[in-house]
Amino acid sequence: MRAVLCHACYAEPDAMPDCAACHGSGRATRMPLCDDPWNEVVPGLWQGGHDVRSHRRFACVVTDQFDLVVSLVDRGGYGPDEGVEHHVFRIADAVVDTLVAERLQELATVVAAAVREDRRVLVRCSGGLNRSGLVVARTLVELGHPVSEAVDLVRAARGPWALTNPMFVAHLKSL
Repeated sequence: MRAVLCHACYAEPDAMPDCAACHGSGRATRMPLCDDPWNEVVPGLWQGGHDVRSHRRFACVVTDQFDLVVSLVDRGGYGPDEGVEHHVFRIADAVVDTLVAERLQELATVVAAAVREDRRVLVRCSGGLNRSGLVVARTLVELGHPVSEAVDLVRAARGPWALTNPMFVAHLKSL
């Protein structure tokens, strides 16, 4: 049986008890978790999440492996180490409104600059598929990749469930 993460509460401890989709279990969708905590999409740019199929508590903890970490969900105890540049921007796996689009552009600019400087960058969300995929794909566009290639690179790295949110893909195609 594959482990799956609730796509309503994203297994956030504070939201799970009241979640109508999973009834507090944290597992309600058919979207599988990845085997790896993170994968390299292009040299220097990694995509990942806080949850992996193994459910090993420390599998996804970031220490000093990266120079910059962008977290689209923030969970205590998952790092990174003090001194590692860390940007936190919580977004839902939903529509991209004007505020989110502006912040995505800002994050993509920061991440692209770091990649150009040969820094190791991790962009992560809960399962490491859609929200992180959106930021990574947006960064790839910033780095000069066509949108379709950016989406393909994300899916090649993280698997076929990456960037399956049609609203995220539509946003990318609108760039």
